[in-house]
Amino acid sequence: MNTLHILGKTRKISCSNIKMLVFDMAGTTVNEHGIVYDTIFETLSKFGVGVSPREIEKWHGANKYEVFDHYLESNDVFKMHSDQRQIKIKKEVYNYFNSTLEEKYFTSDKISLIHDGLPGILNGIREKGIKVTLNTGYNKNIQSSIIDKLGMDDFIDDYISSEEVPKGRPYPYMIHKLMERNDVKSANEVIKIGDTKNDILEGINAKCKASVGVLTGADNSQLLSHSTVVIDDITKIQL
Repeated sequence: MNTLHILGKTRKISCSNIKMLVFDMAGTTVNEHGIVYDTIFETLSKFGVGVSPREIEKWHGANKYEVFDHYLESNDVFKMHSDQRQIKIKKEVYNYFNSTLEEKYFTSDKISLIHDGLPGILNGIREKGIKVTLNTGYNKNIQSSIIDKLGMDDFIDDYISSEEVPKGRPYPYMIHKLMERNDVKSANEVIKIGDTKNDILEGINAKCKASVGVLTGADNSQLLSHSTVVIDDITKIQL
């Protein structure tokens, strides 16, 4: 019987019969110092969409293209363009965001694993027969590049991008797809771990055994209040 003990800020929980963990990437397993949200703000500003950095907070953990679609489609100037021109502008926004983010990620020496002990922690979990997976609001190419850069293939079993499902967080589709690919029949055998409200809602919507909030990334304890339990960092997940 696979039991994980999760040491929260105010209480400890234990979860039995777990077959898969789904970790978020940026802010949960990867420390990127907020580069992604800075780049979202920079991209919107470049294309004439005025948004405050604080307003972007509610999109933490979401599919990044969905963020751009929301603000573009709410913009009066954008709505004046023909449908064909709107499609072209969206592609230009996506491409600018992706190329800028990739450049920042891969020229920065600040990108690192969230904790030096992460490989050992995750491989210890895998040795107990529990699948370790990652999901993200990044596109597939950026996700794969980060995994390669940090050598994460050595201590995970699978990963998925919101680009591969109909909708990203807080919808449950990424978790359900990972379950299907890894032969996990019940969401009651899955734990979701993430640093944003949308991560937690994703786990709840997928009906996971637990949705664990972690304080190493974007959101604070108050924003993570729907979590089953809130932990300081991933070292608080123990066998």
